[in-house]
Amino acid sequence: MNVLLVVPWDQEVGGVASVVGNVARQLQKAGHHIWFLHPGEASSLKATVTKWNFPGYELNLRNPFVPESPVKSVLGFAFYLFHTLHQLRTLLARHDIDIVNIHYPIGSGVYFSLLRHFCRFKLVISVHGGDLFPRGAPERRYPKALEILITSADWLVAPSKSTLDAALARFPGFRTKSSAIHNAVDLTEFGTEEWDVLQSGRFVLCIALLQPRKAVDVLIKAFQLLGQAHPEMELWLAGDGPLRGQLEDLVSRLNLTQKVKFLGSQDRIGVKKLLRQCTLLVLPSRAEPFGIAILEAFSSMKPVVASAVGGIPEIIEDGRNGILVEPENPQALRDAISKVWIDPVLAEQLGRAGYETVRKHFQWEVASARYEAIFLNLLGRNDRPTVG
Repeated sequence: MNVLLVVPWDQEVGGVASVVGNVARQLQKAGHHIWFLHPGEASSLKATVTKWNFPGYELNLRNPFVPESPVKSVLGFAFYLFHTLHQLRTLLARHDIDIVNIHYPIGSGVYFSLLRHFCRFKLVISVHGGDLFPRGAPERRYPKALEILITSADWLVAPSKSTLDAALARFPGFRTKSSAIHNAVDLTEFGTEEWDVLQSGRFVLCIALLQPRKAVDVLIKAFQLLGQAHPEMELWLAGDGPLRGQLEDLVSRLNLTQKVKFLGSQDRIGVKKLLRQCTLLVLPSRAEPFGIAILEAFSSMKPVVASAVGGIPEIIEDGRNGILVEPENPQALRDAISKVWIDPVLAEQLGRAGYETVRKHFQWEVASARYEAIFLNLLGRNDRPTVG
């Protein structure tokens, strides 16, 4: 089976990158052939090698309508339409592509809807949450190109039942051709051999994009409430985003400058190091399609406090492998963090239970096998290739 994975960027950080990279590796292990396509400045196909070391291509996939420059975007899309379609058709034919799997769909993916009229491939759309629900809930209206792309798909995949239900409320035609496939982690990436030699710190860690739905402002307000009882506690924020300036101002106004560290975006090595060293991870989201940072903390045997929204309750069973709190509630967040901070026995119990949760339920072999089954079923195949 030949699979083209279409991604909105070529990078190695973030939840989407983790999902796509790991699914690709597992499909390759199963004997399938994988190529990547990501947008760029090249007007004609440009061969690349991804940061995951897969063969790929870069191509300028123009969005047919950009609100900031409507006339320019429409004219540019129309002018290059047939050239871009020809480039994509060449790519599909060159590698005899069976499946096109678009992750994090945006309007520029509409080319593949048009290609379906004269190319033989099955189209699978994988939504990740921020694509369809940038404000945490379905939009009243979506750009026409995005609607055309999604409704032309053969199958829809979401990272949690919560996200899938929200997508089906907006696109009910997929009720019989959709799946919730939980994200996963590679436990070997978080090997235990270094745990004993890495000195743990005493800090609370939050790994999140600095954007409204991540509710880092709520965490900062909760941290102010923690100050008197736990003057030694520090909050480390790993991630960047459009709200960084506002959050830095909030930290300054609350006199927390010496206690809150903005670390910026972290690569995989940096994330793993922080997880091994922290006391606990906090994910205070207002909306969360899944929460892969939770699985990464579990893999590092670290306790997690998170808001009970979106797909998070599909991972955390309150009190057993983590602590769930009401969203938008700094006091509840403060109490949960304090509970874990002062009780190392509880912290260890939660961490070990989280590790077992990942080991039993959230391995990439399981997630990728479900992707593989969907692909083969769409192609009318039940066979798997023989791997030498």
